[in-house]
Amino acid sequence: MAQGAFVIIQNDGRDILLVKRKDVPLWDLPGGGIAEGETPEAAAIREAFEETGYNVTILQKSGEYERPAFEDTQHVFIGAVTGGTPLMNGPETAALRWFSPNRLPLFMVPNRKRQVKDGINGAANMKVTLKDRHLLSILDLLRKKSGR
Repeated sequence: MAQGAFVIIQNDGRDILLVKRKDVPLWDLPGGGIAEGETPEAAAIREAFEETGYNVTILQKSGEYERPAFEDTQHVFIGAVTGGTPLMNGPETAALRWFSPNRLPLFMVPNRKRQVKDGINGAANMKVTLKDRHLLSILDLLRKKSGR
């Protein structure tokens, strides 16, 4: 079963940091796969740095989202920037932008809006099973075709 770790990062104005992915033209939370032997927290910190250029500290885990149809689990954390320099264009990142939680972009990775809402509403260690949706199937197919 695949495991991923993602971070909800807010600035002082409560805006949320999102990255525009290069593999699919969608906005996403900073994050990605968990390497063998790596904790979800460590993966979230590493992925956030790789995709944003920011050093991040984890404040708490907001939830664990299981997608049985994709045989994966996504660990979502609340984090804060502790330093670093924003990466505007990297190997996986086409853009980096802060969004108001009430005005998240239309083209976001499925389920992320729900995860952001759960996180900023104070969810702690919640466990959720997500249903397979048509759009997710299309995205997964695109990802497989691109070899990711």
